[in-house]
Amino acid sequence: MNKTAAFDYTGLETALQSADADCGAAESHGLLCGISCAAGKADTLLWLEHIMGEGNTLSVAAQTCQEMLTALYASTLLHLNDGDLGLDLLLPGDAAPLALRSKALGQWCQGFLYGLALGGVSDDGGQPGNVPEIMRDFYEISHTRFDHDSDDETEEVAYMEIVEYVRMSVLLCHEELQPLHAQAPERLQ
Repeated sequence: MNKTAAFDYTGLETALQSADADCGAAESHGLLCGISCAAGKADTLLWLEHIMGEGNTLSVAAQTCQEMLTALYASTLLHLNDGDLGLDLLLPGDAAPLALRSKALGQWCQGFLYGLALGGVSDDGGQPGNVPEIMRDFYEISHTRFDHDSDDETEEVAYMEIVEYVRMSVLLCHEELQPLHAQAPERLQ
């Protein structure tokens, strides 16, 4: 089951548009995941400011968005850190046209890369493990323009494989940039 199902992509996207936010639902979630991977956790106020725009907090629409985004923030950090590979990307549902889902995936990757940069991760190649390759791949995905003329099953399968690659790559980036510290042994009671 999709862990982000409680966060309706369309509902958040509509709320962000109503609030005149600077980015949409997919990019917002990518931004959050990127900052969290780079910095261990995201500064909520910084993240919200990049999504909503500076000073865009007073309208009812902006406050509604902030409530939705705050809940998404808590859930995302939980799933990034739970060790169960439970993170899912906030993207349009399977009923949405493939072209829309592909565009949202590109925006998600763009947000992730921006989040990494905000968190202090540069693309100078000095990052650990697979991070530089993942950053290059996400850049390519964010700049790819998909041409979906039909409801071809192979295109659907390819999209799902790319989404899974992105999801697992985010978890790998998080692990490599924020290695789990050895936990102290529990005290006997």
